[in-house]
Amino acid sequence: MKEEGGSVCFGSVYTRWGRKDCPSNGTELVYTGVTGGGYYDHTGSAVNYVRLPHDPDFIQGDTSGGYATIYGSEYQENKFGHNLVDNDVPCSVCRAITKSSVVMIPGKMICYCAWNREFYGRLAAGFDDAKAASEYVCVDHQAQYIEGGGANHDGKLFQTVGAKCGSLPCPPYYDMAPMSCVFCSK
Repeated sequence: MKEEGGSVCFGSVYTRWGRKDCPSNGTELVYTGVTGGGYYDHTGSAVNYVRLPHDPDFIQGDTSGGYATIYGSEYQENKFGHNLVDNDVPCSVCRAITKSSVVMIPGKMICYCAWNREFYGRLAAGFDDAKAASEYVCVDHQAQYIEGGGANHDGKLFQTVGAKCGSLPCPPYYDMAPMSCVFCSK
């Protein structure tokens, strides 16, 4: 892969759960934030952890969050470190600068400095009370549909996601505000 001017550009993106920084071994900090996810006791909660930025963007004019929710995360035991029980979990997204990179950022519509936006949209997940688990995904703001597929057969469902205050800090988040998302590359 080559950038303008012929220089080679690489980078591999990963999450450093429970930390606010990246190692000093040829990485750069993309952003730091709070860990979020589905509520542990909801049978249909999203199955994955997500990295929420400290400075979320919200889609203007949209006031309802939908039927899927995102919560903050907290430690439930001290096996991760001293006096961590019930404390919220930080995270950092790091880029190893020698690999090509793509990252999805929930709660943002604009990429952080020096990153290129591939697309933005709405954060989606399965309905909180569904029996099947799901994952948080970013659905393009100009989503399309399959012709002839308009019958109600259910299946794997997409619901918009609203931010849930509590262990998720409000502000900067707002209770049940719809969550945006962006895919960024570098």
